[in-house]
Parts: sequence; structure tokens; C-alpha cells
Amino acid sequence: MTQVEMLQAIQTVASPWMDKLMIGFSFIGDEEFYIATVPLIYYAVNKRVGIRLAIVLACSMFVNAWLKFFFSTPRPIGVEGIRSLYTSSATGMSFPSGHSQGSATYWGYLASVVKKKWFALLAAFVILTIMFSRLYLGVHWPIDVAGGLVFGLCFVSGMAWADATFVRKLGHSVKVALGLLFPLVLLAFYHQTDGMKLVGFLLGGWIGYLLESKRVGMQLPKRWQDRVVPTLLGLLLVFLLRFVLKTALPENGVMDLLRYAFVGFGATLGVPWLFVKLGWYPGKKGI
Repeated sequence: MTQVEMLQAIQTVASPWMDKLMIGFSFIGDEEFYIATVPLIYYAVNKRVGIRLAIVLACSMFVNAWLKFFFSTPRPIGVEGIRSLYTSSATGMSFPSGHSQGSATYWGYLASVVKKKWFALLAAFVILTIMFSRLYLGVHWPIDVAGGLVFGLCFVSGMAWADATFVRKLGHSVKVALGLLFPLVLLAFYHQTDGMKLVGFLLGGWIGYLLESKRVGMQLPKRWQDRVVPTLLGLLLVFLLRFVLKTALPENGVMDLLRYAFVGFGATLGVPWLFVKLGWYPGKKGI
């Protein structure tokens, strides 16, 4: 069976309600979902998990963007006999699937942290459903989603190994140097627009986190009820900052890098500083 025939077979179950359901599952793999939920984890669940999730996801998606550029595989959009929906989510080339790789990275890393069977099953369900949705919607080939799954899980394994082996043992100055040098090394290999955005986020987010840890020291309140309102405000501020910067700065490579650097810096330093300054979250005295 060819890949075209596989997509056609999947699309035999198409119906209006299935269209909406698959678009909904595909949205869980969109950038907006990650921008909303990664800060939520950072502000409301666990800072350390939140920043590591952000880093491994950004690195994974940077490599995904480079691989798409390298392979330049056309999407099935426009191929005779294949119906394509939600094409606004299908920018760039096809292999490997960004939705598949991103979801495997995101949910795979969280499953490695939670270490509960029920969560691992939930994570597997979400990943596989997002993969299926991309095939159902006719925006990826089967090999694309399979490749995205493999690359995503490789990043999760690599992050777990690096964290356990040497990252925790590094001093503050070394982490600062790595936070500056590593994204720039990535940029030397791939400096298209999507790569610029991810490098900017890595730079701003990591440096902001290190400065926040040293100068602000935000800690999450013990009662989860005390985290709800600040977290919602934090998410609003992150999206507002992203919107304002997108409106104010022109969309080109360097400005994209600066915009996402400011978003990452604001999310990991600015918002925590505000929480501590207002007395909502405990932190270091005298900031």
C-alpha cells in the first residue's frame, strides 16, 4: 500500500464531526498550545520541570525546522484523491511532522517526569491521536508522523541523559555561558525565520531563568489555590507581550529573534519578579 492509498483509507471515515474533532486534536500540537501550557507548568506546577520542558521542546523544534529545510519534502496538500483540512497549521515542508515531533517531545518528557502508568498511557494516547489527526487532515504523509515520533522521543531520552549526567552539576557561570553559546551554535547551522524564533526563545528564556533563580528566587506557594490567579495573569502577560512585540517589530529574521528573546526573558524573569514583588509568591527579600 502506497502512502497515498494509506491516507485515502484513513479519510474514508471522514465526517463533519470527525473533521472538527481532528482539528481539535491537531491544535494540541500547535505553537499556541505550548505557549499557553509551558508557562502554566512553570508558574503553577514546577519551575524546574517547566524550564526543562521549554528547553527540550525548543531544541527539538529547532532540529525539526532544520530537517524540514534539509529534506524539503512536499506535503500531500493538493495531491489528487487526498482531502486537506486545517492547512493554516501546515506551513513549511513535510518531513518530519512538527506536530508529531513536538507532541512526542512535550508529552514524552512530562511522562518521564511524572513516572505514573496512567500518565504514560494518557501521553501515548495524545501523541498517537495528534499523529492520526495530521494524516486524517491530509497535511502529512505517514512517514512524516513516524519520523517526528522517533526524533521527539530521541530528544526526550537525550534530555533525561544530559540532565542526570552533567547538567545538574554545572556551575552558574558555566550555565550562563552555555545559555549564550549553544543557541548561537545552532543559529550557525540554520538561520531561517523559524530557526531565529527558537534561538531567540532559548536565549531569552534560559538567561531569564538563570537571573531569576539567582536574583528573584521565586517559589511556588504551597497551596494550589494561591497559584490560580497569578498563573492566569502570567499567561495573559506572556500572550500580551507576544502580541505587542509582533505588532511593534517587523517580521524578519533578526526581529523575530529579538521578539522571541524578549518573550522568553519576560516569561522566565519578568513575570516571576512581578509575582514576588506583589507578594503573591515567596522569593528573595529586598528585590
